[in-house]
Amino acid sequence: MKPQPQSTISAVDFAEKDPLRVNQRILIVDDNSAIHEDFRKILSPADYGEADLDLAESAVFGHEIKGDTVFDFQLAFAAQGEGAVKLAEMALQQGRPFALALVDVRMPPGMDGVETIKALWKIQPDMQIAICTAYADYSWDDIARHLGVTHRLMILKKPFDPIEVIQIANALTTKWAYERESALRQLGLQTRLWEHTRRIEDACSRLNKEHQERLRLVEDMRRMQKMDSLGALAAGIAHDFNNVLTVIQSQLSMSLMSAEQPQGIAESMEEVLLAARHAADLTDRLLKFSRREFMPPVPLQLDQAIENETALLKRSLGPQITLEISHAPDLPDVVADPGSLGQIIINLALNARDAMPQGGRVAISSRFMRVENPEDAKSLHAEARAGEFAVISVSDTGTGMPPEVLDRIFDPFFTTKGAGRGSGMGLFVVRGLVRHMGGWVTVSSVPGVGTDFQIYLPVIGSELPADDSEKPGRDFDGLSMGVPPCTILIVDDDSSVRHVVSSVLRAQGHSVLTAKDADEAWKCWASHRQGIHLVIADINLPGKSNGFDLGRAVLAEDSSVPFIFTSGSCPDIVGQTGKLQLGINYLPKPFDVLDLLNAVGHALADTPSCDKPPAPAKTQTAKIELARIS
Repeated sequence: MKPQPQSTISAVDFAEKDPLRVNQRILIVDDNSAIHEDFRKILSPADYGEADLDLAESAVFGHEIKGDTVFDFQLAFAAQGEGAVKLAEMALQQGRPFALALVDVRMPPGMDGVETIKALWKIQPDMQIAICTAYADYSWDDIARHLGVTHRLMILKKPFDPIEVIQIANALTTKWAYERESALRQLGLQTRLWEHTRRIEDACSRLNKEHQERLRLVEDMRRMQKMDSLGALAAGIAHDFNNVLTVIQSQLSMSLMSAEQPQGIAESMEEVLLAARHAADLTDRLLKFSRREFMPPVPLQLDQAIENETALLKRSLGPQITLEISHAPDLPDVVADPGSLGQIIINLALNARDAMPQGGRVAISSRFMRVENPEDAKSLHAEARAGEFAVISVSDTGTGMPPEVLDRIFDPFFTTKGAGRGSGMGLFVVRGLVRHMGGWVTVSSVPGVGTDFQIYLPVIGSELPADDSEKPGRDFDGLSMGVPPCTILIVDDDSSVRHVVSSVLRAQGHSVLTAKDADEAWKCWASHRQGIHLVIADINLPGKSNGFDLGRAVLAEDSSVPFIFTSGSCPDIVGQTGKLQLGINYLPKPFDVLDLLNAVGHALADTPSCDKPPAPAKTQTAKIELARIS
C-alpha cells in the first residue's frame, strides 16, 4: 500500500479561513414596525441616515465628526414567526446565517415568540437568541420549561435601553463567532485525528500482512525441514535397500547366465529379476522426490495420459466404486511429466475411494480454461496466474471434509485416516508434483456430499524449448572386449555386496581384494599398489572418508588406475564431479551382472596391460590422511 500524503489542513486553518469569522447579521422578529425602526436606529445607524446627518452638520456648522465607535450590524426584519423561519432558511442556503435573533414574545395572530425560537433552533441550532418580553405572557419559568436552560438564550426586558441592546447584540454576535471558531478548530483536530488513525490502521494492516507472510515463510521452512528429514531418512533406507537389490539382481543374473536352469525355474527367476528392477525404479523415484529431482515436463496429450491410467484405476478402486471419465473436445496438449501425472491421478482416486467405504462414484474430467488477467487469477488461488490451462477434475461422492480439515490436507504427515492406514504424504506429494509442472491445485468439499480436486496444468504453445540435457546411455560393449584377468579392489561397507561382486569377477578369472571402508582400502592399496589394476568403490563409506576421498588419494599415487564408483542413494555430491558416466565409471545400485561386467570391461579396456610394472615409490609415508569432502 502506497503511503498517503500528509494533510495540509490544520485546526487553525479551519478557523482562520472561515469567511464568517465576523458575523453581525441579526434577525429582528416583531409584529410592530415601530420596534423595527427603533432597532435600526440603535444597531444600524448608517442604514437609518445618521452618518449622513453628522457629515452635513459638520459641513454647515464646522463641528468635528464624532469619533466614537459605532456598531454597524446587518439587520433583517420579520413581522411574524413564519416569515422569520423562511428568512433563516434562505440565509443558510446562501451561506450567510444569522448570528443573532431578537424575538418578541407576543406576535398575534401567528406563532408566538417561544414557538418561533423552537423553529429557528430546529433550522440553525447555533443561533444566539435574545427574547424580548415584558413577562406579560410568559414568566421566566415558563420560558425555561419550553425552551430549556441554554447558554444561547438571553432575556431583553421591555422597555429596553439602547445601550443594553448594543451590548447584547455585540456580546452575542461575538459569542456566536467564538463558538463557531471553536467548532471549526475541533473539526480540524478531529480531521487530523482521523488522518493519524487511518495511517496507524494502514501501518497495522501492513504489519499484519508482513506478520502473516512471515508465519507462512516459517511454515514453509518447517515443511521443508520435514521434507529434508524425510529425504535424509529415505536416502539412508534406499542405500541399504539398494544393496539388498544389488545382491538379488546379481545372483539372479548369474543364475540366468547359466544354461543349467530348468525352463520353469528360469522363467520364475526372470519374473523375480523383473520385480527387483521395478523395486529399484520405485526406490529411485522416492529418492528423486525427496531431493526434489523430477523428470522434466514434456508435451503430453492429456486425455490419452488419463486414459492410460484407467485400467489400473479400475482394479485399484474395486467393484463398489463407479469410475466415470470424460474429456472436453479439442483439448490442447499440456506440459507435464507422464509419471508424475499418473501418480497424481492415482493418489487422488485412491483418496476418493477411502472416503467412500460403502461405495460411490469417482469422476475424472478434463477441460480447457483461460485465466484472463492477474485479478481473475488471484480470485482462483494464491498460486494462480494468467494464461491458458488444462483443468483436471477428480471428484467423489464421499463423506467430504469440514473447513478445518481442508486447511491442512496438503500438510506433510497430516491424515484423517486411522492409525496404520495413511502416511499423510499423498496430497503433499500431489501438490509438490503439480507445482513442479508449473500448475497449482485447489480443493472444495462439502461434508456429506463429496470432494472435488482441481488440477491446473499449463497448456503448451506451438513450440517447446528443446531439451539439450545429456541423457545417460546404457550399452554392453564391455562384455566383448576380451579383458585379461586382473586384480580388482572392491570397497563396500555391505558384506553381501562385496561377496556377490567378488563372485561375479572371480567367475571371470579376476583376482579380487576387498575392504569395508576407505581406511582399510588405503592399507590394502599401500600393500598391493603394484598389482591393483581397478578399484570399485562405494561413494558412501562409513568413517571420516568417502569413496571420492579414496579415489583422490589413490590417483595421487598412480593416476593410471581406473575407478568405478557405486552408490545406493545417489547423493548430491555425485553431481559435483561432472566426470561420472552412467555405466562407464558410475554404477547406481542396484546393478546386475551385465551392468557390472560392462563397466569393468570399459575400465580395463583402456589399461595397456594388466601385468603393469610396479608404480614408482614415493618419498611420502605410506599412510596419508584422507580429507573428507566439505
